[in-house]
Parts: sequence; structure tokens; C-alpha cells
Amino acid sequence: MKYKFIEYLGRVMVFSIAIAISVYAGYKLGSFLDDQYQMYPTFTLICVTLGIGVGGLTVYSMVYKYFKITFQQGRLDKKINEAEKSNNYPTIEVTLDQVRKAVRDFSDHLPKGVYRTILVLDDNRIDFKQLAPHLGGIPSNNFYMSKETYDLFEEHEKLIPVEMDMVQKAVDQYVKDHKEYPMLTFDPQHRVNYYLLLQEHYLKESPVTQFYITDLDGLITHIKPQNKNSSQL
Repeated sequence: MKYKFIEYLGRVMVFSIAIAISVYAGYKLGSFLDDQYQMYPTFTLICVTLGIGVGGLTVYSMVYKYFKITFQQGRLDKKINEAEKSNNYPTIEVTLDQVRKAVRDFSDHLPKGVYRTILVLDDNRIDFKQLAPHLGGIPSNNFYMSKETYDLFEEHEKLIPVEMDMVQKAVDQYVKDHKEYPMLTFDPQHRVNYYLLLQEHYLKESPVTQFYITDLDGLITHIKPQNKNSSQL
């Protein structure tokens, strides 16, 4: 309750400052024009009125944006809570494609700035308590997601998303530092060069899975690509 009051007080101060600045700016502009044209207080009154209007519109836009985000987040929280509290969802058999479609539907209803990674647990399992309303039930098997690439995996592939997140972060940092991809120049498959990442301490250990660098902004994949010409940044 204390923090809510402090947050409310802070917003009131921001709104008050916004109006005060607009009115003061209007007053100063009006006074300047009155001095120039000897029409006091005509321009002062006009500019102060405009300042009040501008300040009011500024506060309105800030309030509207705040309550819009709060409302969207509230709807999301309510939906998640309903899913978590519900014990009526049956255990169902689903395919990877069905899970993928449900994840996309879930993502389409997220507020701006909230990402589908909220579905992913610490061990990369998908939290189906949140996804159940989109699937119509809780899958009997676990499915997994990479937090970095959003790729989905089944139970027998559960090691891949863990390694994928680790390697993707290493690749991104290497590209940021060196302005090139960590791969051999003439490798037609664009395999991630683990030796290079290990040597420069971007990775602590060599992954079991071989990953490949795609043309999609340096995202990696575990799927072996067709031969193609290599490219640098």
C-alpha cells in the first residue's frame, strides 16, 4: 500500500510539473510578445491559455498511455491467473505444430513490450498452465523452447534449447566485438566455430549439438543447412 501511494504521488507530481512548465512557457512567451507590440495583457492571456491547453493535452496523453498499459497488463495477469487456478483442463495429446500454433496465438494477445519468453521455465520447458486456454488442455508430454530463437522442441530434444541459448548469446557477443561471424570463412555449412568461441572465452564448454549460422540476422539453427556460399558481416 505504501509503494502504491508513493507511485501515485510521483505521478501527480509529474503531471503537475508538466502543466506548470506549459503555463510558465506560455506566460513568458506572452510577456515577450506584449513587450514587443505594447499590447499587454493580450498576448499574455492568449499564451497562458494555450499553455494550459498544451499542458492538459500532455497530461491526458500520459494518463491515457499509463492506464492503457495497466489495463493490458491486468488482462494478461487475469488470464494467467485463471489458467493457473483452473483444474478443469484435461490432459491431451498434442503435436509440435499444435503447440507452435498455440504459442503464436498466445503471443498475438500479449501487451506491447511483453514477449513469449514468459512461457519458458528455467529449464526451458514451456509453462502449459499459461498456454492451456489456447490448447484446450495440458499436454501429456513436455515441450521446450529456446529463449533466444523461440524454436520449439520435443522431450527427446530437450538438451538442444539449453545449448542453443548459450551458443546464441556467445555468437551475438562475438559479432558485437569482432563484426564478423564465428565460423570458418570457406565453410559452406556456416557451422559455429566452437574452438574460436572457447579460445576467446565466449563459451565455457563445447556444446554437444552442432549449430549453424543462418541468414536471419545471425540466428543459429540446429538443422544442417544445404551447401551455400559463406558470407561475412
